Amino acid sequence: MQVEVKVPTVGESITEGLLAEWLQADGAVVRTDDPLFVLETDKVTMTINAEHSGRLAIAVPAGSPVKIGQTVGSLDTAVQAGAVAPAAAAPPAASPPPAVPQTPGPALNPVAGVPSLREHLARPEAAEALAPSVRRLVEEHRLDPASIRGTGRDGRVTKEDVVAFIASGSPAPPAPGPAAPEPSPEAQVRKPLSPIRSRIAERMVLSQQTTATLTTFTECDCGAVTALRKAHKEAFLARHGVALGFMGFFVKAVADALRAFPDLNSWIEGAEIVENRQIHVGIAVAAEQGLAVPVLRNADRLTLSQIESEILRLAARVREKKITLAELSGGTFSITNAGSYGALMGTPILNPPQSGILGTYAIQEKPVVREGQVVVRPVMILALSYDHRMVDGKTAGLFLKHVADFVGRADASLLEL
Repeated sequence: MQVEVKVPTVGESITEGLLAEWLQADGAVVRTDDPLFVLETDKVTMTINAEHSGRLAIAVPAGSPVKIGQTVGSLDTAVQAGAVAPAAAAPPAASPPPAVPQTPGPALNPVAGVPSLREHLARPEAAEALAPSVRRLVEEHRLDPASIRGTGRDGRVTKEDVVAFIASGSPAPPAPGPAAPEPSPEAQVRKPLSPIRSRIAERMVLSQQTTATLTTFTECDCGAVTALRKAHKEAFLARHGVALGFMGFFVKAVADALRAFPDLNSWIEGAEIVENRQIHVGIAVAAEQGLAVPVLRNADRLTLSQIESEILRLAARVREKKITLAELSGGTFSITNAGSYGALMGTPILNPPQSGILGTYAIQEKPVVREGQVVVRPVMILALSYDHRMVDGKTAGLFLKHVADFVGRADASLLEL
Protein backbone atom coordinates (compact mmCIF):
# COMPACT_ATOMS: atom_id res chain seq x y z
CA MET A 1 0.00 0.00 0.00
CA GLN A 2 1.25 3.48 -0.84
CA VAL A 3 1.01 5.94 2.07
CA GLU A 4 1.55 9.63 1.42
CA VAL A 5 4.23 11.51 3.32
CA LYS A 6 2.84 14.96 4.12
CA VAL A 7 4.13 18.11 5.78
CA PRO A 8 2.52 18.03 9.24
CA THR A 9 0.90 20.86 11.14
CA VAL A 10 3.48 22.38 13.51
CA GLY A 11 1.56 25.40 14.81
CA GLU A 12 -1.66 27.27 14.16
CA SER A 13 0.09 30.31 12.67
CA ILE A 14 2.45 28.35 10.40
CA THR A 15 1.22 27.70 6.86
CA GLU A 16 4.42 27.09 4.91
CA GLY A 17 8.08 26.25 5.28
CA LEU A 18 11.17 24.87 3.60
CA LEU A 19 11.94 21.20 3.13
CA ALA A 20 15.54 21.79 4.16
CA GLU A 21 16.95 18.27 3.96
CA TRP A 22 15.95 14.68 3.36
CA LEU A 23 17.48 12.43 6.01
CA GLN A 24 16.80 9.26 4.02
CA ALA A 25 17.77 8.49 0.43
CA ASP A 26 15.17 7.98 -2.28
CA GLY A 27 14.34 4.27 -2.28
CA ALA A 28 15.54 3.69 1.29
CA VAL A 29 13.53 1.32 3.46
CA VAL A 30 12.60 3.06 6.71
CA ARG A 31 10.92 2.04 9.93
CA THR A 32 8.19 3.83 11.86
CA ASP A 33 9.63 6.85 13.73
CA ASP A 34 12.80 6.94 11.65
CA PRO A 35 13.75 10.57 10.84
CA LEU A 36 12.59 11.42 7.30
CA PHE A 37 13.23 15.10 6.60
CA VAL A 38 13.98 18.45 8.20
CA LEU A 39 11.23 21.09 8.01
CA GLU A 40 12.30 24.67 8.52
CA THR A 41 9.68 27.36 9.13
CA ASP A 42 9.90 30.97 10.17
CA LYS A 43 9.55 29.96 13.83
CA VAL A 44 10.94 26.49 14.32
CA THR A 45 13.17 23.91 12.66
CA MET A 46 12.22 20.33 13.36
CA THR A 47 12.83 16.77 12.21
CA ILE A 48 9.77 14.97 10.82
CA ASN A 49 9.67 11.23 11.48
CA ALA A 50 8.08 8.43 9.45
CA GLU A 51 4.56 7.47 10.55
CA HIS A 52 4.80 4.09 8.79
CA SER A 53 7.45 1.60 7.72
CA GLY A 54 8.17 1.11 4.03
CA ARG A 55 10.21 2.08 1.00
CA LEU A 56 10.52 5.84 0.55
CA ALA A 57 9.80 7.57 -2.74
CA ILE A 58 10.76 11.26 -2.69
CA ALA A 59 8.45 13.57 -4.65
CA VAL A 60 9.75 17.00 -3.55
CA PRO A 61 13.51 17.63 -3.54
CA ALA A 62 15.38 19.16 -0.62
CA GLY A 63 15.50 22.95 -0.68
CA SER A 64 11.93 23.30 -1.95
CA PRO A 65 9.31 25.57 -0.35
CA VAL A 66 6.34 23.53 0.88
CA LYS A 67 2.87 24.12 2.31
CA ILE A 68 1.50 22.55 5.47
CA GLY A 69 -0.37 19.42 4.40
CA GLN A 70 1.50 19.12 1.09
CA THR A 71 2.51 15.63 -0.06
CA VAL A 72 6.30 15.42 -0.41
CA GLY A 73 6.74 11.70 -0.90
CA SER A 74 5.26 8.28 -0.26
CA LEU A 75 6.00 5.05 1.58
CA ASP A 76 5.36 1.62 0.09
CA THR A 77 4.30 -0.26 3.22
CA ALA A 78 4.50 -3.60 1.37
CA VAL A 79 8.27 -3.31 1.72
CA GLN A 80 9.33 -3.64 5.34
CA ALA A 81 12.76 -3.04 6.88
CA GLY A 82 14.93 -6.10 6.54
CA ALA A 83 12.96 -7.43 3.58
CA VAL A 84 14.76 -8.00 0.29
CA ALA A 85 12.85 -6.24 -2.46
CA PRO A 86 13.56 -6.56 -6.17
CA ALA A 87 15.58 -3.70 -7.57
CA ALA A 88 13.57 -1.12 -9.47
CA ALA A 89 14.09 -1.06 -13.24
CA ALA A 90 16.29 1.79 -14.36
CA PRO A 91 14.57 4.40 -16.53
CA PRO A 92 15.57 4.36 -20.20
CA ALA A 93 18.54 6.57 -20.94
CA ALA A 94 18.03 9.58 -23.17
CA SER A 95 21.09 8.56 -25.17
CA PRO A 96 23.23 5.43 -25.06
CA PRO A 97 26.01 5.78 -22.50
CA PRO A 98 29.62 5.33 -23.58
CA ALA A 99 30.94 1.81 -23.29
CA VAL A 100 32.99 1.12 -20.18
CA PRO A 101 35.14 -1.90 -19.37
CA GLN A 102 33.31 -4.53 -17.31
CA THR A 103 34.78 -5.25 -13.89
CA PRO A 104 33.85 -7.99 -11.47
CA GLY A 105 31.31 -7.07 -8.81
CA PRO A 106 32.43 -6.58 -5.20
CA ALA A 107 33.37 -9.63 -3.20
CA LEU A 108 30.83 -10.79 -0.65
CA ASN A 109 31.49 -10.51 3.05
CA PRO A 110 31.86 -14.16 4.10
CA VAL A 111 30.03 -13.51 7.38
CA ALA A 112 27.06 -11.40 6.33
CA GLY A 113 26.88 -12.45 2.68
CA VAL A 114 26.66 -8.83 1.57
CA PRO A 115 29.26 -6.39 0.19
CA SER A 116 31.48 -4.88 2.87
CA LEU A 117 31.01 -1.21 3.75
CA ARG A 118 34.20 -0.15 1.93
CA GLU A 119 33.26 -2.09 -1.19
CA HIS A 120 29.70 -0.82 -1.10
CA LEU A 121 30.71 2.82 -0.81
CA ALA A 122 33.26 2.43 -3.58
CA ARG A 123 30.52 1.59 -6.07
CA PRO A 124 29.22 4.37 -8.39
CA GLU A 125 25.90 4.57 -6.56
CA ALA A 126 27.67 5.01 -3.19
CA ALA A 127 26.95 8.74 -3.04
CA GLU A 128 23.23 8.00 -3.14
CA ALA A 129 23.58 6.02 0.10
CA LEU A 130 24.71 9.14 1.92
CA ALA A 131 22.26 11.64 3.38
CA PRO A 132 22.52 15.07 1.69
CA SER A 133 24.13 16.69 4.75
CA VAL A 134 26.71 13.88 4.95
CA ARG A 135 27.44 14.11 1.23
CA ARG A 136 28.04 17.86 1.46
CA LEU A 137 30.41 17.43 4.40
CA VAL A 138 32.35 14.67 2.64
CA GLU A 139 32.68 16.74 -0.52
CA GLU A 140 33.70 19.92 1.33
CA HIS A 141 36.55 18.12 3.09
CA ARG A 142 37.46 15.92 0.10
CA LEU A 143 37.04 12.73 2.08
CA ASP A 144 36.72 9.17 0.86
CA PRO A 145 33.55 7.89 2.56
CA ALA A 146 34.87 4.35 2.25
CA SER A 147 37.56 5.23 4.81
CA ILE A 148 35.01 6.36 7.41
CA ARG A 149 33.55 3.82 9.81
CA GLY A 150 29.75 4.02 9.64
CA THR A 151 27.74 3.68 12.87
CA GLY A 152 24.30 4.27 11.38
CA ARG A 153 21.73 1.67 10.47
CA ASP A 154 23.14 -1.05 8.18
CA GLY A 155 26.60 0.52 8.51
CA ARG A 156 25.54 3.83 6.98
CA VAL A 157 27.91 6.76 7.46
CA THR A 158 26.25 9.51 9.52
CA LYS A 159 27.09 13.19 9.87
CA GLU A 160 28.47 12.47 13.36
CA ASP A 161 30.78 9.79 11.87
CA VAL A 162 32.22 12.33 9.42
CA VAL A 163 32.69 14.97 12.12
CA ALA A 164 34.44 12.43 14.37
CA PHE A 165 36.66 11.35 11.45
CA ILE A 166 37.67 14.96 10.76
CA ALA A 167 38.30 15.62 14.47
CA SER A 168 40.52 12.54 14.71
CA GLY A 169 42.90 14.12 12.20
CA SER A 170 42.79 11.10 9.92
CA PRO A 171 44.24 12.10 6.57
CA ALA A 172 42.09 11.96 3.47
CA PRO A 173 43.35 9.40 0.94
CA PRO A 174 45.12 10.97 -2.02
CA ALA A 175 43.04 11.27 -5.15
CA PRO A 176 44.17 8.94 -7.97
CA GLY A 177 45.91 10.49 -10.97
CA PRO A 178 46.85 14.13 -11.43
CA ALA A 179 44.99 16.60 -9.25
CA ALA A 180 42.24 18.53 -10.95
CA PRO A 181 42.78 22.28 -11.15
CA GLU A 182 41.17 24.31 -8.41
CA PRO A 183 38.08 26.21 -9.52
CA SER A 184 38.42 29.96 -9.51
CA PRO A 185 37.04 31.42 -6.28
CA GLU A 186 33.92 33.49 -6.73
CA ALA A 187 33.88 37.01 -5.42
CA GLN A 188 30.32 36.60 -4.15
CA VAL A 189 27.89 33.79 -3.52
CA ARG A 190 24.19 34.54 -3.21
CA LYS A 191 21.64 32.29 -1.58
CA PRO A 192 18.13 32.91 -0.28
CA LEU A 193 17.48 33.53 3.41
CA SER A 194 16.10 30.48 5.17
CA PRO A 195 12.64 30.97 6.70
CA ILE A 196 13.97 30.97 10.24
CA ARG A 197 16.83 33.38 9.44
CA SER A 198 14.35 35.64 7.65
CA ARG A 199 12.11 35.58 10.73
CA ILE A 200 15.06 36.37 13.03
CA ALA A 201 16.01 39.33 10.85
CA GLU A 202 12.41 40.55 10.83
CA ARG A 203 12.10 40.35 14.62
CA MET A 204 15.41 42.07 15.24
CA VAL A 205 14.38 45.01 13.06
CA LEU A 206 10.95 45.03 14.70
CA SER A 207 12.60 45.18 18.12
CA GLN A 208 14.73 48.17 17.15
CA GLN A 209 11.82 50.00 15.51
CA THR A 210 9.11 49.45 18.14
CA THR A 211 10.94 49.70 21.47
CA ALA A 212 12.95 52.38 23.24
CA THR A 213 15.85 50.07 24.06
CA LEU A 214 18.49 51.06 26.57
CA THR A 215 21.27 48.89 28.01
CA THR A 216 22.71 49.14 31.53
CA PHE A 217 25.85 47.32 32.70
CA THR A 218 27.28 46.14 35.99
CA GLU A 219 30.04 43.84 37.24
CA CYS A 220 29.23 40.57 38.96
CA ASP A 221 31.68 38.82 41.28
CA CYS A 222 31.45 35.13 40.38
CA GLY A 223 33.81 33.97 43.14
CA ALA A 224 31.07 32.31 45.24
CA VAL A 225 29.62 30.42 42.27
CA THR A 226 33.07 29.36 41.07
CA ALA A 227 33.94 28.05 44.54
CA LEU A 228 30.62 26.18 44.83
CA ARG A 229 31.14 24.47 41.50
CA LYS A 230 34.70 23.50 42.36
CA ALA A 231 33.78 22.11 45.78
CA HIS A 232 30.46 20.41 45.01
CA LYS A 233 30.26 19.57 41.30
CA GLU A 234 30.84 15.84 41.84
CA ALA A 235 28.36 15.61 44.72
CA PHE A 236 25.80 17.63 42.74
CA LEU A 237 26.14 15.32 39.74
CA ALA A 238 25.86 12.22 41.94
CA ARG A 239 22.79 13.56 43.77
CA HIS A 240 20.86 15.11 40.89
CA GLY A 241 22.22 13.39 37.79
CA VAL A 242 23.10 16.66 36.05
CA ALA A 243 26.25 18.78 35.87
CA LEU A 244 26.41 21.99 37.89
CA GLY A 245 26.82 24.88 35.47
CA PHE A 246 26.76 28.66 35.73
CA MET A 247 23.49 29.38 33.95
CA GLY A 248 21.33 27.83 36.67
CA PHE A 249 22.53 30.42 39.19
CA PHE A 250 21.66 33.29 36.86
CA VAL A 251 18.21 31.88 36.14
CA LYS A 252 17.59 31.64 39.89
CA ALA A 253 18.85 35.20 40.32
CA VAL A 254 16.69 36.55 37.47
CA ALA A 255 13.56 34.80 38.76
CA ASP A 256 14.15 36.26 42.22
CA ALA A 257 14.73 39.74 40.74
CA LEU A 258 11.59 39.54 38.57
CA ARG A 259 9.49 38.96 41.69
CA ALA A 260 11.03 42.07 43.23
CA PHE A 261 10.78 44.18 40.04
CA PRO A 262 7.71 42.96 38.10
CA ASP A 263 7.94 45.78 35.53
CA LEU A 264 10.64 43.75 33.78
CA ASN A 265 8.20 40.84 33.61
CA SER A 266 5.59 43.05 31.90
CA TRP A 267 5.25 44.79 28.56
CA ILE A 268 3.31 47.40 26.63
CA GLU A 269 0.62 46.22 24.23
CA GLY A 270 -1.14 49.07 22.45
CA ALA A 271 -2.46 51.42 25.12
CA GLU A 272 -2.24 48.79 27.86
CA ILE A 273 0.37 47.29 30.16
CA VAL A 274 0.37 43.49 30.26
CA GLU A 275 1.42 42.30 33.72
CA ASN A 276 2.54 38.68 33.71
CA ARG A 277 1.89 36.89 36.98
CA GLN A 278 3.98 33.88 35.98
CA ILE A 279 7.73 33.91 35.31
CA HIS A 280 8.73 32.11 32.11
CA VAL A 281 12.42 32.63 31.26
CA GLY A 282 13.65 32.12 27.70
CA ILE A 283 17.21 30.83 27.27
CA ALA A 284 18.88 31.67 23.94
CA VAL A 285 20.39 28.60 22.25
CA ALA A 286 22.61 28.85 19.17
CA ALA A 287 22.12 26.06 16.65
CA GLU A 288 23.11 25.31 13.07
CA GLN A 289 19.76 26.54 11.79
CA GLY A 290 19.85 29.81 13.78
CA LEU A 291 19.13 31.20 17.22
CA ALA A 292 16.22 29.71 19.19
CA VAL A 293 14.88 30.73 22.61
CA PRO A 294 13.19 27.78 24.38
CA VAL A 295 11.34 28.69 27.55
CA LEU A 296 11.73 27.54 31.16
CA ARG A 297 8.15 27.53 32.48
CA ASN A 298 7.59 28.89 35.99
CA ALA A 299 11.32 29.33 36.47
CA ASP A 300 10.79 30.81 39.94
CA ARG A 301 9.36 27.48 41.14
CA LEU A 302 12.22 25.33 39.86
CA THR A 303 15.17 24.13 41.94
CA LEU A 304 18.70 24.66 40.68
CA SER A 305 18.98 21.03 39.56
CA GLN A 306 15.61 21.23 37.76
CA ILE A 307 16.76 24.36 35.96
CA GLU A 308 20.03 22.77 34.84
CA SER A 309 18.21 19.62 33.66
CA GLU A 310 15.59 21.58 31.74
CA ILE A 311 18.20 23.80 30.06
CA LEU A 312 20.09 20.71 28.85
CA ARG A 313 16.89 19.04 27.65
CA LEU A 314 15.64 22.06 25.71
CA ALA A 315 19.06 22.85 24.21
CA ALA A 316 19.36 19.26 22.99
CA ARG A 317 15.90 19.43 21.41
CA VAL A 318 16.87 22.62 19.58
CA ARG A 319 20.11 21.17 18.21
CA GLU A 320 18.45 17.85 17.30
CA LYS A 321 15.67 19.81 15.53
CA LYS A 322 12.99 18.29 17.74
CA ILE A 323 11.90 21.48 19.52
CA THR A 324 8.19 22.34 19.24
CA LEU A 325 6.53 25.71 18.80
CA ALA A 326 4.95 25.36 22.25
CA GLU A 327 8.41 25.02 23.83
CA LEU A 328 9.50 28.27 22.15
CA SER A 329 6.41 30.30 23.09
CA GLY A 330 5.26 32.27 26.10
CA GLY A 331 8.52 33.66 27.50
CA THR A 332 8.23 36.76 29.70
CA PHE A 333 11.98 37.56 30.01
CA SER A 334 15.10 36.24 28.27
CA ILE A 335 18.73 35.43 29.04
CA THR A 336 21.45 35.17 26.41
CA ASN A 337 24.95 33.88 27.15
CA ALA A 338 27.63 35.16 24.79
CA GLY A 339 30.36 34.37 27.30
CA SER A 340 30.56 30.79 26.06
CA TYR A 341 31.91 32.24 22.79
CA GLY A 342 34.46 34.46 24.52
CA ALA A 343 32.52 37.75 24.33
CA LEU A 344 33.36 40.16 27.15
CA MET A 345 30.32 42.43 26.86
CA GLY A 346 27.53 43.43 24.48
CA THR A 347 24.10 44.99 24.14
CA PRO A 348 21.45 42.25 23.81
CA ILE A 349 18.45 42.93 21.58
CA LEU A 350 15.00 42.64 23.12
CA ASN A 351 12.78 39.73 22.13
CA PRO A 352 9.39 41.45 21.48
CA PRO A 353 7.06 41.88 23.23
CA GLN A 354 9.31 41.35 26.26
CA SER A 355 10.66 44.36 28.14
CA GLY A 356 13.93 42.86 29.34
CA ILE A 357 16.83 40.60 28.37
CA LEU A 358 19.95 39.82 30.40
CA GLY A 359 23.28 39.20 28.69
CA THR A 360 25.93 37.16 30.51
CA TYR A 361 29.54 37.19 29.31
CA ALA A 362 32.97 35.66 29.85
CA ILE A 363 34.45 35.57 33.35
CA GLN A 364 37.78 37.38 33.70
CA GLU A 365 40.15 37.58 36.62
CA LYS A 366 40.44 41.26 37.53
CA PRO A 367 41.96 43.29 40.36
CA VAL A 368 39.23 44.73 42.58
CA VAL A 369 39.18 46.50 45.94
CA ARG A 370 37.70 44.56 48.86
CA GLU A 371 37.81 46.13 52.36
CA GLY A 372 40.63 48.43 51.31
CA GLN A 373 42.70 45.65 49.79
CA VAL A 374 43.35 44.96 46.10
CA VAL A 375 42.53 41.35 45.35
CA VAL A 376 42.04 39.32 42.16
CA ARG A 377 38.46 38.11 41.63
CA PRO A 378 36.60 36.29 38.80
CA VAL A 379 34.38 39.03 37.39
CA MET A 380 31.67 38.97 34.73
CA ILE A 381 30.06 41.91 32.96
CA LEU A 382 26.26 41.73 33.05
CA ALA A 383 24.22 43.69 30.50
CA LEU A 384 20.51 44.39 30.88
CA SER A 385 18.69 45.70 27.81
CA TYR A 386 15.20 46.99 28.57
CA ASP A 387 12.32 48.87 27.00
CA HIS A 388 12.61 52.36 28.48
CA ARG A 389 8.92 53.00 27.72
CA MET A 390 8.04 50.36 30.33
CA VAL A 391 11.04 50.32 32.66
CA ASP A 392 12.70 53.33 34.30
CA GLY A 393 16.47 53.56 34.63
CA LYS A 394 16.24 53.28 38.41
CA THR A 395 14.28 50.02 38.20
CA ALA A 396 16.70 48.62 35.64
CA GLY A 397 19.71 49.50 37.76
CA LEU A 398 18.21 47.98 40.92
CA PHE A 399 17.18 44.84 39.01
CA LEU A 400 20.70 44.38 37.68
CA LYS A 401 22.21 44.95 41.14
CA HIS A 402 19.78 42.39 42.60
CA VAL A 403 20.94 39.77 40.08
CA ALA A 404 24.63 40.50 40.71
CA ASP A 405 24.20 40.43 44.50
CA PHE A 406 22.24 37.15 44.37
CA VAL A 407 25.00 35.47 42.35
CA GLY A 408 27.71 37.04 44.49
CA ARG A 409 26.14 35.65 47.68
CA ALA A 410 25.23 32.19 46.33
CA ASP A 411 25.70 29.47 48.93
CA ALA A 412 25.48 25.67 49.21
CA SER A 413 21.79 25.77 50.25
CA LEU A 414 20.91 26.24 46.57
CA LEU A 415 22.49 22.88 45.73
CA GLU A 416 20.11 20.77 47.88
CA LEU A 417 22.80 18.25 48.76
